[in-house]
Amino acid sequence: MAAPPLPYEPLLFDRIPKGKVWGGTRLEEWFSLSSEAGAPVGESWELSDVSGFETRVRGGSCHGFTLRQLMERHGPAILGRSTSGPHGRFPLLVKFIDAAQDLSVQIHPPDGPKSPTGVGKTEAWYILHAVEGAEVICGLEPGTTPSSFREAIGASGVESLLHRVPVKRGDVLFIPAGQIHAILGGVLLIEVQQTSDVTYRVWDWNRPDSNGHMRELHIERALDVMDHHLAPGKAVQAVFREHFEGADSAPLGHCPYFDLTAVKITGEHTHKLSGFATTVSVVGGSGKISHPEGKYPDREIQFGDVLLVPGTLDALKFIPGNDGLELLEGFAR
Repeated sequence: MAAPPLPYEPLLFDRIPKGKVWGGTRLEEWFSLSSEAGAPVGESWELSDVSGFETRVRGGSCHGFTLRQLMERHGPAILGRSTSGPHGRFPLLVKFIDAAQDLSVQIHPPDGPKSPTGVGKTEAWYILHAVEGAEVICGLEPGTTPSSFREAIGASGVESLLHRVPVKRGDVLFIPAGQIHAILGGVLLIEVQQTSDVTYRVWDWNRPDSNGHMRELHIERALDVMDHHLAPGKAVQAVFREHFEGADSAPLGHCPYFDLTAVKITGEHTHKLSGFATTVSVVGGSGKISHPEGKYPDREIQFGDVLLVPGTLDALKFIPGNDGLELLEGFAR
């Protein structure tokens, strides 16, 4: 196969659906997906350089090449001012998660020897839909000590120690490595995270998998990576205080690995780029993306599209559709 050309336009990828025992039907319906195992589609990986699950470019000059192939050939051009992950991997993974039931209560390790891959997993959630009264778990209840948590972990008694956060559409939560957390039933979100798939389960609600077996818990490993100094998580809403011609912008938060920004496109808007590799996720409406000087063809975009904008691109032009255009931007650090 020929080497991939240098990307000169935003990149869109084929989705990778993941069947999950807790999955729902929304991703299947929205994106016409199905899982190989026949389980409900709980996750759709939109942009990934995780080993064995590298997404493949859909359309454009790089059609058919994987993100891994592009990083191997053109890593510096894709990253721009951003830093690659270990082993030259693209540093961010973007996925949709549809929780019809509660996910397991879990913890991710930090970077370093406590992760089997050496890579940790800090993540952020942007809530796309939540049923009335929906909650997520993010952190421990105040006053929980390491000893009281150790006594309760792996049994139903742990549930009373978990901090629940009410959520609604547009809420954002950052979950650092070492923070106990769980997405609960009735929540659909988009997740931006480090390029990692290492998870330690603490509690799984005494729920069997599709074969009737209890899923493995990882008690000692979870205890080893848990950061008891982290405060319980909070949900924040975008406050659009930055106004440009055709767009309103709101910073949502940052971590050592990425920054998140919400953007509402209100009219024709030229978006100047800062040289960092950027993920652009359409979280509402539809529209068109192009280059202000016509350096690449116009492209229709719609809800659910997740694009990778290489760090060497200088500008994007957005035109909203009749239903508006809402974006979630992730800037790789």
